[in-house]
Amino acid sequence: MEPNEGDFVLHSEFSKKGRIRPVRVIDVPGDSRLRLKLDEYLPQAAGLIFVVDAVGFLPNCRATAAYLYEILTNALVVKKKVPVLIMCNKTDKKNADTKEFIMKQLEKEIEELRASRTAISAADMSTTEYALGVAGETFKFSQCRNKVSVGESSGLKGNIWQVELFIREKEGWK
Repeated sequence: MEPNEGDFVLHSEFSKKGRIRPVRVIDVPGDSRLRLKLDEYLPQAAGLIFVVDAVGFLPNCRATAAYLYEILTNALVVKKKVPVLIMCNKTDKKNADTKEFIMKQLEKEIEELRASRTAISAADMSTTEYALGVAGETFKFSQCRNKVSVGESSGLKGNIWQVELFIREKEGWK
């Protein structure tokens, strides 16, 4: 496994007439061995799409939240106010968790991480990490300095319109 990148015309734009601009997409798999590769691409990122498997979410919730926490506290992501779309994939499956459930569970897990990490003195915090949330309040994604939204998709069925909308909004397209 390694990062993949390429230029793509969004599926929803194939039938349009006129000027169509391909989009540069870089896919960095979430495998722990490849996570450091994400840092190479963050300086050029206009947005991040964090894909969550809605079928296998609960057993992986803690690890998923920890990785998302790392991203949301990353100095470059915070300073550039890089928008993040949490995309719940496979939501068409019967045993898939809903995006609302996934969002609440991620907020709960991130709150626990935040509480344990803020117990560490400020002197011990990494210079590449920003505090997350509002002191004295339970964590919600709405407290992030950058915009964090959630969506649903089914890659297998081609239901990715929320991904396409997110991409064009980040480029100033509608």
